[in-house]
Amino acid sequence: MHSKLTEIKDLLCKKSSTKQEVFRLTQNIFRDLKIVLREVEAELNPQLSEDAPFVEVKYSDKGDFEAHLKFSGDTLVIMMHTNVFDFDQNHHVSKTKYVQEDPMREFCGMIQIYNFLSDSIRYNRDHDLGYLIGRIFINKEQHFFVDGKRPLSFLFGDLEKNVINKQAMRTPVDSINYITIEQKNMMSYSSGMPTGKRLGFTMMRDEQTDPK
Repeated sequence: MHSKLTEIKDLLCKKSSTKQEVFRLTQNIFRDLKIVLREVEAELNPQLSEDAPFVEVKYSDKGDFEAHLKFSGDTLVIMMHTNVFDFDQNHHVSKTKYVQEDPMREFCGMIQIYNFLSDSIRYNRDHDLGYLIGRIFINKEQHFFVDGKRPLSFLFGDLEKNVINKQAMRTPVDSINYITIEQKNMMSYSSGMPTGKRLGFTMMRDEQTDPK
């Protein structure tokens, strides 16, 4: 009985320690992501000043867990979740050899990316909805996968192979820009200008399970 309690205590301590490690790591990665967003702003504005002078790209730091990148009428809202998640046993991550070799690898921090109409934020229209583009999950070894719209989930669906760094972050940011433009082109204006974007969608594998 005593050894069983000791085993449970050790497991709880290991889980708690891993979660704290993942949280700190995700915070550091989120800070690096903010730098990438500022770089995107600095790169795009000189190009747009000549070709599209009325299109504004503006980065805004909103605190430890939120940042905005405004593309004229659209604003990307990037938010770090303060919780650390693991996954249901039926989730594809839990079934991988990579996680089965070390179950602590499935504990992940999460960064969420939304697309809002810029006016919804500018005028504090609290009832306007955002469009969930993707969720980035990061584990203790800086491995990550993206659950979201293509091409994000297609390019970054393998937790074992994908390692996050500033260079890797740039590719999802560029892909998100593409998704935003594609989404705008596909929107129907037959009933007038929309006042908000749809909140969420069925992301790849969402029908199987969500993180706990």
